[in-house]
Amino acid sequence: MAATLKLSKVYSSFVEGISATLSEIEVSVTPGIPTFDIIGLCDASIKESYGRIRSALITSGFSMPRGHITVGISPAYIKKSGTSFDLAIACGILFASGQLSQPDCKVYLEGELSLTGKVKATPACAVRLCSISEDKPDIVIIPSGSVKSAECAGIRAMTVETLSDLREIFLYGVYEPVDYRKEEFLQAPASEIDLSELKGQQKAKRALIIAAAGNHTVLLLGSPGCGKTMAGKIISGIMPPLERDEASDIFSVNELLECGDKSGLITRPYRYIDQNITVTGLIGNSRKLTPGELALANHGVLFADEITEFQRPVLDMLRLPLENRSVTIYSDGRRYRFPANYVFVAAGNPCKCGYAFEGGSKCRCTKNARKKYLSRLSGPFLDRMDLICEMTSIDKTAKRSILEDEKTEKESPQAAKAVSLARQMQKERYKSFGKDTYNSNVICANYADIMRLPAKAIDHLESLSDKGLVSARGYLGIIRVARTIADLEGRDDISEEDVDEAVMFRRMESCL
Repeated sequence: MAATLKLSKVYSSFVEGISATLSEIEVSVTPGIPTFDIIGLCDASIKESYGRIRSALITSGFSMPRGHITVGISPAYIKKSGTSFDLAIACGILFASGQLSQPDCKVYLEGELSLTGKVKATPACAVRLCSISEDKPDIVIIPSGSVKSAECAGIRAMTVETLSDLREIFLYGVYEPVDYRKEEFLQAPASEIDLSELKGQQKAKRALIIAAAGNHTVLLLGSPGCGKTMAGKIISGIMPPLERDEASDIFSVNELLECGDKSGLITRPYRYIDQNITVTGLIGNSRKLTPGELALANHGVLFADEITEFQRPVLDMLRLPLENRSVTIYSDGRRYRFPANYVFVAAGNPCKCGYAFEGGSKCRCTKNARKKYLSRLSGPFLDRMDLICEMTSIDKTAKRSILEDEKTEKESPQAAKAVSLARQMQKERYKSFGKDTYNSNVICANYADIMRLPAKAIDHLESLSDKGLVSARGYLGIIRVARTIADLEGRDDISEEDVDEAVMFRRMESCL
């Protein structure tokens, strides 16, 4: 006589890198000697769930069915880890054994079970819930400790405290989901260093504002102590408030790595790297699939200090992410893409002594020595810098203003307002190109039409570019920067003056 097969199906998800994959969990119960098998390329943390599930079922007033229990978790070809499958597996067992009634719809559950049946939240919940927001299961059940993650994902779900709460839902039909969608997140205050504190560096201030407005890359080369590092910190204070999608992405990554603000405040990332950074620290760990500094800076600022002292492999590794605005990691024959869309600010000295831009005999380096030192930054790397700004030592008046308590008007609020308006113009212009599209990374078929570049401005740009070696990437970079300058001024079309200013930020003759 054929054995009676009892089968159930529920859904959960698991994390790969900083994204998640929906998983189908099938549970079968057949008569025979009691066994418990979990299949689907699962690690020890999942296979050890038997002890937690068995104890939780018994203490919650359920029973562990006798017989062969087989749990299949798909996709079976992808490695899985974590304890978030506990609640889904336990529910699948209760469905298959007839202790709860399985509804004729898609049921999603996640959460770790304690031995007493309590349902606990697990790391990376926000990443998983964001992944199911598009699939929209009919029933979504999450731990009560995952409310903030649900708000981040903006989903409808019902929370449970213990495993026994499933009786109310699947035995008595009491499913009362809450619409967890938070439009605004608590944001941490911006940088306390005001733009006005960058004394005597008007060109650098302008470069920072343009970079923040269009998400551009900027290279600051200048003398020691002229304010390069301060400039890298100041730019955080002129970035606009986070939009909901940006705040959601940042919260998800912070929760995944458990590195967020315990008070619940969210702020744009500011990541600092120096010459000691390794390739792994930069792009991430391919074995553990953890993001590196490039991905952690998404929607924020990545500041590379002493860029001319960086190791060559690290500089080479920076090139593609700066252009593609993403990081790609290969692991176990699979490709993982981490978004890395941020304002990149690099600072360094133009020569060994650092005084190449100063007049007189301050610089002790020969012309060949300066060229050799700056050649550490390869041509392809420099070509990816939208803005290159030279900084020199400040004059006596600016130095004295540092010591005196002048009641100077703060500049960051006004700059932040201009940056925010410029970004809104870009959002409207590129609304059909997808989110996180700025002047710096938009790709289209006709740049002249999309970016409103008149024929006069094109002719002017060509006449200027013919005088120097400008690559195709550099040519497009000038147009992108000019478009941002026009946005800051609130103009629809790019003017010849915008082109002139953009070209000015591409010149480096004085350091050669």
